[in-house]
Amino acid sequence: MGRDAELATVRRAVRGAGLIVAGPAGVGKTRLLDEVVCDVRLRATAAMSAIPLGVMAPFLPSVDPSPLAMLAHARAALHGRVVVVDDIHLVDDATAGLLHQLVQHREAVVVATLRSGELAPDPVVALWKDELLPRIELEPLGRAAVVEVLETVLGGVVDSVTADRLWTTSAGNMLLLREMHFAAAWVSHGGVWSLDGSLPLSPRLVELVETHLATVPDEERRLLELLAFGEPLDLAASEALDGLVTVTSDGLRLAHPLYGEVLRAQCPPLRKRNHQRHLASVINDPLRVALLRLDSGTADDPAELVTAARLAIATGGVVLAERLARAAWSIGGGLEAAQLLGQVLVFTDRAEEAEEIFARVATDDDPIELRAMRALNLGWGLGRSEEAARMVDDDISRAVLLFDAGEYDEARALLSYDAPEQATVLAMIDAVQGRYVGPFPVIPPNPGVGLGSEMTLLAEVFVYSLHGDLARAERFAVQAYREKAEWDTMRTTWAVSLAALARAGGRLLEARRLLQEVRPVRPFVRLCELAYVESMLGNDARSLLAEAEELNPPGQRPYRHGLWFARIWAAGASPFEAAADARAHGEFAAEALLLHEAVRLGHAAEALDRLRELASTTTGLLVPVFAAHAEASVRKDSAALVQVAARFEQAGFMLLAAEAAAESGNRALFGRLAGLCEGARTPALAGMAVAPLTRREREIAVLAARGLTNKEIAEALVISVRTVDNHLSNAYAKLGIAARAELAEALGG
Repeated sequence: MGRDAELATVRRAVRGAGLIVAGPAGVGKTRLLDEVVCDVRLRATAAMSAIPLGVMAPFLPSVDPSPLAMLAHARAALHGRVVVVDDIHLVDDATAGLLHQLVQHREAVVVATLRSGELAPDPVVALWKDELLPRIELEPLGRAAVVEVLETVLGGVVDSVTADRLWTTSAGNMLLLREMHFAAAWVSHGGVWSLDGSLPLSPRLVELVETHLATVPDEERRLLELLAFGEPLDLAASEALDGLVTVTSDGLRLAHPLYGEVLRAQCPPLRKRNHQRHLASVINDPLRVALLRLDSGTADDPAELVTAARLAIATGGVVLAERLARAAWSIGGGLEAAQLLGQVLVFTDRAEEAEEIFARVATDDDPIELRAMRALNLGWGLGRSEEAARMVDDDISRAVLLFDAGEYDEARALLSYDAPEQATVLAMIDAVQGRYVGPFPVIPPNPGVGLGSEMTLLAEVFVYSLHGDLARAERFAVQAYREKAEWDTMRTTWAVSLAALARAGGRLLEARRLLQEVRPVRPFVRLCELAYVESMLGNDARSLLAEAEELNPPGQRPYRHGLWFARIWAAGASPFEAAADARAHGEFAAEALLLHEAVRLGHAAEALDRLRELASTTTGLLVPVFAAHAEASVRKDSAALVQVAARFEQAGFMLLAAEAAAESGNRALFGRLAGLCEGARTPALAGMAVAPLTRREREIAVLAARGLTNKEIAEALVISVRTVDNHLSNAYAKLGIAARAELAEALGG
């Protein structure tokens, strides 16, 4: 698992002279070689390294012959064999010399593991230095490989935050990953696995780490503990810490994340508190200082905690911001701490608790920003729109409430493009009404609204998505999502946004995975999107739609087309009814999207005239393509449909491109585009549906497209030429091509 390329390299080496597989301890060298079919398997140990031919004991005669006779016996025993040697750096000199001779004279195939950085006998070093055997470095597992391992073992999807934590903490080391997996308390929510509680530290895991720390002197251990609680630090390290610490551009850090986990867990409470107090007195970082004082029980300055909470918000740490704001309020932080806490609660979907906080500290002199936040919470979170409207008298807050209610023209009348904050709301109105031309306004940061920059970014992604600028919307959403280290409402919001963008791009399985992971407090939007995705994957999504209908919230008019998408695909609702609803509210961008759903479902003739009209009266980037698609479908114009597919592909909408290609009858184009759409099963694809290329078929087809002969492909993949022939024939049939020369185009290369 996770080592397919390396395993193929090892298997090829068995057909040659052999191979040295080097890497750090625990990276998975032994596990890799366990997959090799061999005649002899030797496991060297430190205890036997001083005994001549000690590792060869099973092959030596029971009586004690001369050393030369023993060497002859051992050489004869290994002659013509495939020999796997684990930890070859630990073999004795005699065995090292024997293995060197066997390789040099091609008397045996030797495949061995070697721990990087360890001294090895000269004959062993000569194996790769004299180029008798190739040497590969087995790198730690990447994130994708860690996910593959965990999901194979667990038999289901792994939460991305859990995957990130285990990958980061194990640093891709298979041994450590294995220990953490077995020690973990796993819990499954809707088929998605995550850790239940803190990162697990089993006794075996602690023992493995402590073997590296055991010889460190007490004073140096203190330095390691300080790093565990406060890295990076501007400190000097002695040679005794070689391999345990690393110097980076921002200071000294522990060489492995797990060292910090173990050092913190093993540190006695009193010493831990003293470390934290000391670090708080020497570090010049308000956020880290506040956390250290909070963790050590010495936080007594509300202003310091409020400042740290604002910094946490600025870096996307909503959960941390809540902790700091609560602590500030609990020690007398007063109005400022309470206001900040209320804002955080709004953005973590706890509207009732947020209103309770706002109500307790409300005064007649509350700043506009705070009143606006409270009003939005009342309107969006609690559905008390009339009360929210009475609470604000500034134009932008009133406009936002009107926008949410679908009163777009009334909201527009209150705003000006000259004010950046107002221009943001105008950009959203323009996008909804199909009038957006850009650019999106630049909003300077407002310290008074802790999550203001997040709100602006959400607005910007909304505008780009509705306008049809998929690449730009996805770029911002991916960045925002990756900045959120833990599951909170903001990460969930961005995950749902990313899922919608992935679905638009035809990556339905990626969208489903994101939607399965999230557990929002209010799951309406997630359920609508998931019902849409599951329906396009060919699954029955009526129960998901029913859940969404039960949770249908008041307001949120600009986002209602998401519910219509789910109704159309999961329950067979009329796309024309949906489009008429959008048109009645002046939502012309959504109307175009919904009319194009009618085209996708085979009703192009009924949608054509209105799409032509919208293409000439709105600014959406895809609306002209929608109209062209409808016209080409009505005329059954294959060449025009190919052009439509190309336009969708250029814009990043791969599923729409594949559907247009299917209508065109161009099997090669369809095969290439359908292969990018992750199992989509829509009516437009059904007419030309072919099985997608298997992993092996695509691998062979790519190599063939690069110019490799069937024989060269067979050698590279360690399979027969006949197998290559069969896979290529299947690929030709699925891609709708007849010659090797057509492969590159059919595969998108």
